[in-house]
Amino acid sequence: MKRRIIAVAALATFSFASVGAHALPINESDSKIEVVAKIDRKEIKYEDLPEEVKTAFEQSQYKEWEVSKVEEVEVDAETAEAGTQYELTITDGSQSGILAFDEDGNMVQ
Repeated sequence: MKRRIIAVAALATFSFASVGAHALPINESDSKIEVVAKIDRKEIKYEDLPEEVKTAFEQSQYKEWEVSKVEEVEVDAETAEAGTQYELTITDGSQSGILAFDEDGNMVQ
């Protein structure tokens, strides 16, 4: 009886150990990364924003917030989001965030 208990315990131990030893094969296709967009950023001055973007910000609910940084973002992509966007980093003292606008002054999500 002792032998059976020891044999079952040893078998169970080796069974659990062998489960972790099997690794999934890595497909070559799993390691490929497809680039779908190229993004170029450059910091600009608020005054250099297109008038449509400045007007949209100044008419938004955030018009009283301080603009601490403005970036022009060029997106070269195979998607509908390709083009130029403008990101305004804003703060009201206790909160901060980033607003993005397209060239026509439409807020972008």
